[in-house]
Amino acid sequence: MRLLSAVVVGFLLALAGAPPAAAAPAAPPLDIVHSEVVPLGDSTLTASFTDWPLRARRSLDFTFEPAGGIDGRTVRFRAVAPSGKVVPLGISGLLADRPDDLELPRHPRARHAWGLDVVALREEGTWRFELTVRGSGGTRKAVLPLVVSAAPGPPMALSWAVGLLPWIVLVPLGVYGWIRTRPRRRGAAQSWSG
Repeated sequence: MRLLSAVVVGFLLALAGAPPAAAAPAAPPLDIVHSEVVPLGDSTLTASFTDWPLRARRSLDFTFEPAGGIDGRTVRFRAVAPSGKVVPLGISGLLADRPDDLELPRHPRARHAWGLDVVALREEGTWRFELTVRGSGGTRKAVLPLVVSAAPGPPMALSWAVGLLPWIVLVPLGVYGWIRTRPRRRGAAQSWSG
């Protein structure tokens, strides 16, 4: 009974000392560094980026906001790589009826716009973002060409080679140590008499 009382009192003290969920810091707002205005039928669409110029394999956020806002509208999004292949970007659970067509949600940190959160474009070259906006005024299309330059830093093969250098030394040392101590362990297990 005393143990149960101690556990209940400890639980209540921990619960009372825990900060409320509302006191948790909110996610910082997006730091938009560049925007492009794209024709969208007889209107416009503003595409914004958290990093500029764009580089391959570097994560950034994209937001898309049509003139007049996103309320009452939906958007379908396709990303076409420089190779001509349609690449699925974003959360795969949001993919619509076609695997290359994504219905964009509101951006998690910019609720006034649609967006992609922390996405990296893998290839360098000219990408093409195709957006189809549907609303009460009908369906409108926008195409945004984006030039993506080479990835920052050394080539990927060189990075992997440098990262694997310690293992080239450690694996043979581990195998050598295991082979050297194996006969001792076997002999020690057989000679023990209890």
